[in-house]
Amino acid sequence: MIFRSSYPDVDIPDISLPTFVLAGADGLGNKPALIDGPTGRTLTYADLARSVRQVATSLARRGFQKGDVFAIYSPNVLEYAVALHAVATLGGIATTANPLSTPRELALQLSDARAKYLVTVPQLLDHALEATRQAPMREVFVFGEAAGASPFAALMEGDDDVPAVTIDPRNDLVALPYSSGTTGLPKGVMLTHRNLVANIVQTSASWRWLSTPWSLAMTCTPCSRSTREPRRSTPALNRPAATG
Repeated sequence: MIFRSSYPDVDIPDISLPTFVLAGADGLGNKPALIDGPTGRTLTYADLARSVRQVATSLARRGFQKGDVFAIYSPNVLEYAVALHAVATLGGIATTANPLSTPRELALQLSDARAKYLVTVPQLLDHALEATRQAPMREVFVFGEAAGASPFAALMEGDDDVPAVTIDPRNDLVALPYSSGTTGLPKGVMLTHRNLVANIVQTSASWRWLSTPWSLAMTCTPCSRSTREPRRSTPALNRPAATG
């Protein structure tokens, strides 16, 4: 017997993750897209889209190319989404690391994922630099400022002339998170653009309240889990931004 959902079938667009999520950003302009709860810092849709383009442009000029892996080792901050979508815009792959990972655990992930760049926060920089001694990076960035790393904010300076990159949503990876390793060492989970776009679209029927103007969604789970367990966290990170 075939059991069918009470929700309607969904149409999954064959486009990249950032193209889908930021499609309406220009029209939403100064409407808040992301709000940091503890500090009240706000990133508008216009800010988000512009920052993603600027960071993508700066990374490309530093040598970041399609297929390169960029590690994000950070708790939830506004710039997390900027880094993720900038990497995705260039056809790169984001490997999201648990901010509670030890230097050894982080080094294993960086090495296995073949990461070339890493971004973290000042509070985790010592752990990150220790990990990079075992798994060297081309460059380490930091959200904020700290000795020993390049400020991520510097990537948001200058123009936003993003180089053209052809992305195959069905086959090109956008995220390489790692499992918790309950049956051995953590393992990379290969997720394509279409995987994550499909997961966002799947929430359309059950998250109808997010289609109303000025609706808010609280992202309580770590962004590092937003790609590892997309059924739980990706909608909370990307679905609100995609719907406005």
